[in-house]
Amino acid sequence: MIKIENLTHRYKNRKEDALNNIDLHIKHGESVVLIGSSGAGKSTFLKCINRLVDPDSGKIHIDGKEILNCPIKEAEKIRINIGMIFQHFNLHERETILKNVLNGRLSYNNTFKTILGKFSKEDYEIARNNIKRVGLEEYENERVAYLSGGEKQRVGIARALSQEPKIILADEPVSSLDPKLMREIMDLLKKICEEESITLVSSLHFLDFAKRYATRVIGMRDGKIVFDDKPEELTEQNIVEIYGKTRDWYMYGKLGF
Repeated sequence: MIKIENLTHRYKNRKEDALNNIDLHIKHGESVVLIGSSGAGKSTFLKCINRLVDPDSGKIHIDGKEILNCPIKEAEKIRINIGMIFQHFNLHERETILKNVLNGRLSYNNTFKTILGKFSKEDYEIARNNIKRVGLEEYENERVAYLSGGEKQRVGIARALSQEPKIILADEPVSSLDPKLMREIMDLLKKICEEESITLVSSLHFLDFAKRYATRVIGMRDGKIVFDDKPEELTEQNIVEIYGKTRDWYMYGKLGF
């Protein structure tokens, strides 16, 4: 589903690579969790997959199609298959749940219609169905600004699902939530992805969470992959290699959640 070759990127005014020559294949239906300290390259990696960041070099194939070295219109067609869930939700706070979730249908409509905010009957049916799947059907006309953090992330999931994606990228989707909501959101996300055979690639801080929700764990450090295996294969030595004996190792690796 995702094939990455020699992916490298360095931000301007930085001496170190954010990503350093990464090679990785992710199969259809996998639940891959990225772990590593802040600055390890997890967010940059996810953003490169759907071209929110254009890397300096490398190739990324999505379901057999190369997304980096192609015209932007072709890249946009490929990006329809990639839903994105963000740590800080990226929702329009003044708009309703329904309008936010309808934004997941923008790529299926022409520019003129999207400017006018016009959507088809099918678009509304898809949006409402996904609002129901995340348990917010009674609040579809509620403004997002009035929702809790957990409810906002449910809206983010419903919006991503409305793209009808083959892949969902989740960039630290629960790190701004309390422990109970963290579990609820990840349980919901993994359940839906399993039901729909959606490939899920997420970044999570706590190892216990990574082990619980991953079929495969990828450990990153300084822009490189230093671990790639099943969750049960993670050892104490691997954890030190990923985090180093730092505060992050103690908080997220050794203590866990």
